[in-house]
Amino acid sequence: MPEYPAAAVGHDAAMKQLQVLAVGAGRAAWRRLSADNLSGSWEAALALLQPAVERLQIRAAVEGANYGVDALAEQGTYVLPAAFVDPKSLAGVAPDGRPLAGLLQSPVLQVKGWIGAGIPPAQALVMGRSNLDMKLQTTIAQTGGVASGIDIAARPRVGYVRMLNPPSCKDCVALAGKFYRWNAGFLRHPRCDCRHIPSRENDAGDLTTDPYAYFHSLSAEDQARTFTVAGARAINDGADIFQVVNAQRGLKFTGTSADGSRRGQAAGSFTKEGTSKRGNFRTATPGGARTNGKRLTPDAIYQLNGSNREAAMADLRKYGYVLPGGQNPLGSIVGQREGYGALGHGGAYGAARQRVEDAIVAGRDPRVRATMTEAERRLFDAKARWELVQQGVNPYTAPSMTPRAKQMNQPLTPQIAAQVEKDYRRWLATGGQIFPG
Repeated sequence: MPEYPAAAVGHDAAMKQLQVLAVGAGRAAWRRLSADNLSGSWEAALALLQPAVERLQIRAAVEGANYGVDALAEQGTYVLPAAFVDPKSLAGVAPDGRPLAGLLQSPVLQVKGWIGAGIPPAQALVMGRSNLDMKLQTTIAQTGGVASGIDIAARPRVGYVRMLNPPSCKDCVALAGKFYRWNAGFLRHPRCDCRHIPSRENDAGDLTTDPYAYFHSLSAEDQARTFTVAGARAINDGADIFQVVNAQRGLKFTGTSADGSRRGQAAGSFTKEGTSKRGNFRTATPGGARTNGKRLTPDAIYQLNGSNREAAMADLRKYGYVLPGGQNPLGSIVGQREGYGALGHGGAYGAARQRVEDAIVAGRDPRVRATMTEAERRLFDAKARWELVQQGVNPYTAPSMTPRAKQMNQPLTPQIAAQVEKDYRRWLATGGQIFPG
């Protein structure tokens, strides 16, 4: 197992202890619950439980805020924060944005529903207690995570480095060592246990932050299992690990297999990844614009070239898998690891690109859309659209929102207004995150 920074290990232990205390308080309150008077008995129990959870939230927020500075100090650096996190401001709020009281009421409401559906009261109460346990654990973890994110955002030029917790999947491996300047967190797949370590830069070189170090630590069988046989072979032949992993996202098949199905015979398969006008393959690979949007996968390259290694290597270079920059853990394509965000088409728009470059040096202004995280931008845009709807304006054809729209100032329909309202409510509830909590 990798040796994580002591600050990360200590933070995990402290957060788990707070979660244990929260669950303990929840179970003590649950024992006061009476199946004969669910609402009344739970209301009395909440009078003790909610203040206890809020106190634990404050402790979790303090722990989360302290984590960043401890991690930085352990790395031999310190960055003065522009502001302090207010732990009390995070107490009383549930992970989904609603008041904590509403979250704590929900397990009893579910118990009522289960009993009404015919589940025996004793069994429904056990199920409700498990549901309360989960909600309390998530609430404490989320409070600490939000505080940590706020603290990092308040320190100029400080972000996170993603560290693996092996064994890891190919998608996590491709993100190992990635430095997030402003992201407070990252979307996880189920059971993902990677960590974000507050840092000013990536100290690569071990299997937790260097994708190639991790790849070569695997056996040949595990390399093939994680990256596919052809993908592992390509990486061993010198291909860029990020291009190999990303190529699998845009797979399409031009033929059928021997049994007439389209289950994925490698021969004749292409990937659309990186083939757009501003895609990495077309812009960073010599000759990438001359393939008419057709990019062979490593599988197809090896099948088509058989035992001709020289020809296979030529095709790996032609289709952008072996790059001039070599196998760089930080990415051989400029902007690959940090980039210029979704706005500005990867830096193609000069004004947006300049704002991002200025922010890298001086720290970002959270009001500048070009330097917002994806989540911040979703919420920002949803709010702007909702404000236009409140004024009776169709936000999708308003000049202020879509200056290049073909049709301007089209009437606002009830359907559009309803959709905008629902979108705003969704992103408001999750802070712009696709997967809340």
